[in-house]
Amino acid sequence: MSEHENLGKVVASERFPVVDYKLRRGVHIAIEDVEPYEFIKLNITELSKLYRRYEADLIEGAEGYFYLVSRGAIFGQRQLTKAEMLVGLSIAHLYRDPEHRIRGTGELTIEQVISRLETLKSQEDIARIMTETKFKVELQPSKMREAVSAAMKTLAALNFIQLTPGTENTFRCKRPIYRFTQFIMQPESTSEPVSEKMKP
Repeated sequence: MSEHENLGKVVASERFPVVDYKLRRGVHIAIEDVEPYEFIKLNITELSKLYRRYEADLIEGAEGYFYLVSRGAIFGQRQLTKAEMLVGLSIAHLYRDPEHRIRGTGELTIEQVISRLETLKSQEDIARIMTETKFKVELQPSKMREAVSAAMKTLAALNFIQLTPGTENTFRCKRPIYRFTQFIMQPESTSEPVSEKMKP
């Protein structure tokens, strides 16, 4: 079977449209997502060639996940906001520390995320990052919770975490959270342009 025939077979698969749609939106496909993950794994050569035509790279994380990185203007450039990046870093910190997981469930809570945020940054820095401003601002506890919750929803949509059904307060980490580990020793770097740090 020729290269074009192989690619045609992959694109004709009933799984391709969903996987393609998610990858283009920046969603990470984790090993826990059995069917789409296996589809990419089995067809990595053809899919990689396809996305290179769109100036994008299909990346396989060593921990068991795939994601797409755009290198040009066809798919455009998407980046996490500074708030989302900071929340992701805080979650990665917690994930590396099993003492902070709810005993026996592997779940984490939004309260733990907020607490870890406050150990990484000053209240003033957190408020400035969460509100995307260079000026000194105050962030009330309720507003802080809203900002963290909003960031967590974005991270869940990209498949970094999985929110517990029926609640927005607890969640589990998924394999793609490991993408944050390369920044985990430099949380202060969230003041730099996020585009240089993580492009979903």
